Amino acid sequence: MTLTSERVEIAADPRAQYTRALDEHWGDGVPLLPATDDAVDALLAASPYPADHVLCVLPPVNGVATVELVAINAAMAGVEPAAFAVVLAALEALSEPEWNAFGLTTTTSSVFPMLIVNGPCRDELAIDYRASCMGGAAGRGSMTIGRAVALCLRNIGGQRAGETTKSVFGQPARLGFCIGEWEERSPWPSLAVRRGFRAEQDVVTVHGGKGTFPMADIHNDDPRDLLYLIAKSIAYPLANMYLGNPQNGEVVVAFNPMWAERFGAAFPDVDDLQAYLREHACQPVDLWPEGNAKMLRDRGRVDAQGRVHLVERPDQIVPMVCGGLGSLHAIALPSFGESFMQSRAVVR
Repeated sequence: MTLTSERVEIAADPRAQYTRALDEHWGDGVPLLPATDDAVDALLAASPYPADHVLCVLPPVNGVATVELVAINAAMAGVEPAAFAVVLAALEALSEPEWNAFGLTTTTSSVFPMLIVNGPCRDELAIDYRASCMGGAAGRGSMTIGRAVALCLRNIGGQRAGETTKSVFGQPARLGFCIGEWEERSPWPSLAVRRGFRAEQDVVTVHGGKGTFPMADIHNDDPRDLLYLIAKSIAYPLANMYLGNPQNGEVVVAFNPMWAERFGAAFPDVDDLQAYLREHACQPVDLWPEGNAKMLRDRGRVDAQGRVHLVERPDQIVPMVCGGLGSLHAIALPSFGESFMQSRAVVR
């Protein structure tokens, strides 16, 4: 296969390559694999598109992402050919206008693409969805797919900390975040099915997440009481979604399988669970100091009972099931707000 990208001669010593990647700012601070011709060719051979196909334009500098350039970054991240199509689908998804990629790649916020994968490919590609799925499980698919997307934003989109992106803190997920849903332990249809796909399809959903927000409890036997506390916890006073329009964005809430089982017994229909969470994901306006409270009143965010809801609609709180079998934790992936989740079927 004829590659058209500029070639870079690198030293055989991997330590020298690592240093060069840092010096020339195409590395993310973690050692990279060499994107040799054979590695890039193997990825391109697994692509449903030709090498010169323009997949999307990536902000902040509007870099044109051809499949070949994506393959080079995927090779450096260590993506297996079988997983390359997931990287392509994720980039297509985050390029949808509703995801607001320019806003998310340039903001002062810590927000970054968080990938959630559904379908049979989770096991084939070692995408983590069981214990320590959000860090530490070390499945190759999870570690490389998310990182490849991050490298594409860096090297094709031109995202650079303190330069093109003003993110004050960043977050660990800026090295890449890709997890699966433990569909087999979910009492509800999978996230992908709820978003209109078939259960047998491989689907990647991109969420603009500000980080991982941990919650824990060992004192509740009543699933409704526990869900009430979860709803109150995700409605923390300085959440981004109190700053902007409550109609925008979603908060993902990841339940461990044991809690999901309890919640599924109380709420067999996931729509009912989402409605319950939305109803209780609020705070009394008196919680905020007057300056904040005035802003909320001026924006019409305070209801007749003096409550300020985190989101306008139940579907903006998105449950999913993953993680280990310890029955005491949940994780929220808070929203940036001005972004809507996007999903794409993986085409291989």
